[in-house]
Amino acid sequence: MHPNGELIREGFEAFAKGDMDTVGRLFDDDIQWHSAGTSILSGDFRGKAEVFGLFGKLGDVTEGTFHQEIHAILADDDHVVVMTNSGQDKPRPFSGQQVFVWHVRDGKAVECWDIPTDQAAAAAALA
Repeated sequence: MHPNGELIREGFEAFAKGDMDTVGRLFDDDIQWHSAGTSILSGDFRGKAEVFGLFGKLGDVTEGTFHQEIHAILADDDHVVVMTNSGQDKPRPFSGQQVFVWHVRDGKAVECWDIPTDQAAAAAALA
C-alpha cells in the first residue's frame, strides 16, 4: 500500500483504540476537518483542538458506542480515500457507510472530508 494509505490506516486503528496521542502525531497542527450533512456533528473544524473536540462530542453523543470498519483504502502521493462501514448503538442504532477523503502533505494529514453516504439517516440517528 502507498505510504499515505498506511499513515491514514494507522490513524484509524489508533482512533479505534482511543489512542489520541498517535492520532495527534499523524495530524498537522492546522488540520481542517469537514463533516458533511446536517447532524449535530456536521460542520467545519480547524486545528487539532477543534477536531479533537469533535471526536469527544462523537464519543459523548454515542455514549462510546460509535464503531467503524475499514472497507477499502485508495491512496496516492496527495490523497487517501477511506471507505468505511460505521455505526453506533446510541442514541439510536445506526449502521451505514462513510467516505473519508484525506489530503496528506509531508507525512501529515492536513485536511479531511467526512461524508456519510446517507446523511439524513446519520443525522436522525444522532438527534
